[in-house]
Amino acid sequence: MKSRPLPMRPAAALTAAAAVALAVGATGCQRPARHYQLNGQIVAVDPARQELTIRHEDIPGFMPGMTMAFKVWAPRLMDGRIPGELVTATLVVNGTDAHLRDVARTGFSPVVEAHPSTRVLNLLQPGDAVRDTTLVDETGSRHRVEGFRGHTLAVTFIYTRCPLPNFCPVMDRHFRAVQEKVRADPDLRGGVRLLSVSFDPEHDQPAVLAKHAATLGADSTVWRFLTGDREDVEVFAAQFGVSVMRESARPGDIVHNLRTVIIDGEGKLVTSFSGSEWTPADLVAEIRRARTKR
Repeated sequence: MKSRPLPMRPAAALTAAAAVALAVGATGCQRPARHYQLNGQIVAVDPARQELTIRHEDIPGFMPGMTMAFKVWAPRLMDGRIPGELVTATLVVNGTDAHLRDVARTGFSPVVEAHPSTRVLNLLQPGDAVRDTTLVDETGSRHRVEGFRGHTLAVTFIYTRCPLPNFCPVMDRHFRAVQEKVRADPDLRGGVRLLSVSFDPEHDQPAVLAKHAATLGADSTVWRFLTGDREDVEVFAAQFGVSVMRESARPGDIVHNLRTVIIDGEGKLVTSFSGSEWTPADLVAEIRRARTKR
């Protein structure tokens, strides 16, 4: 999950996608690299991040067609790339990494833009009060975000059908590591909550979130998985700079960027992290900073 409004997009894929990302940590051994043929159209180019956002066809044996930002194996593969190119490529999935190799142009067609469904809101700045909403957790219980007042919150946005290990599953792995640090630290334990919010409510019903949480070993006293009405979730996410786009032909097709935020015990934004390059240690440091300002 990006500086562009159309970046990463984990969409309709396997409910067991998290298992791909957890294979190394859960078993202690790494699966052999898998190679898949990818055919699609480039819809965005991000040289700084060395990424191509591609609307691709079904990848048999791995995931259905969707739009997603892919890392490329070498900078030279970005040379001359423009939106609208029709391409073939090899998708390599290896442990916690996925990237493209052998990107080749096969034609060109004007890009048909996805339709944004997120309302445009003024982005919050550090110190601004976070706008409230009602969310539903993995047990089916309803929560208002302001109901977590008194706790320092770390909030990220994901959805469980993400198929590539270096997108939404990175957020899961980071939050799992942060959870363990919180549980082990008496200064944090009891005063910190981690919230993973899904913007795929049609699929990520409470039972799905509960299964996902169990797969990750989430401790519900620290880490909750939530979703809600689609518009409510998207408006809530938009205040932090999360951009969500859906392709009307397939409601489960979601394009989004990655954003993780810290909210203090008074419900005010402390800081935010873009993309997935931050580490659990970075997040814990910001949580500690937020708590020392009480």
